[in-house]
Amino acid sequence: MSEEESLEDVEESSSSLPHTPPFGIRALRPGEEPNPLDMQDVDVSTSRERPAGNWLAALVSSAGVVLSIIGTFLPWVSVSEDEYQSNLIGWDQGGSAWVVLVFGFLAAGITSRFLNGSRNFLTNVLMILFGTVLLVVGAIEMSEVSSYESISGIEKSVGIGLPVILAGGIFMILPSVFDRRTWKFR
Repeated sequence: MSEEESLEDVEESSSSLPHTPPFGIRALRPGEEPNPLDMQDVDVSTSRERPAGNWLAALVSSAGVVLSIIGTFLPWVSVSEDEYQSNLIGWDQGGSAWVVLVFGFLAAGITSRFLNGSRNFLTNVLMILFGTVLLVVGAIEMSEVSSYESISGIEKSVGIGLPVILAGGIFMILPSVFDRRTWKFR
């Protein structure tokens, strides 16, 4: 076989068309017009793939989260002695404030599920759990302040922060309790 014959074989085996691009895109021959997409063959879905979000539930639970976190930095205890009055904010109380903040931020993460409509049974149970923890912490702190007996003119009363935390816990629980579509046991 001569060199001329081998060169002709190589030229015949190589095509004048470019290589086929990835993903099944058809290569065009020189001078060929690209075909526009046939809109009749395209299936356009008009239905929404996920359920619509519940804006009211998202608003109420978000208000509960905001109230619980803000309540941590408001006065929990008001101390008065004759003419002197002082407020102890929740942040100064130690462990209880951390519990309120942690559960408030956890509930904030779950609240987004109300907006995107992908709520389920677990979401409702977690929101009820987080709201209940806030209610219990607020009630315990309020009972400690209320059970304090006045000693030599020093009086303690409940500040505004604890009722705000209680309201936040209630607002976290309400949307989950009233959501009937996820409480169906199948």
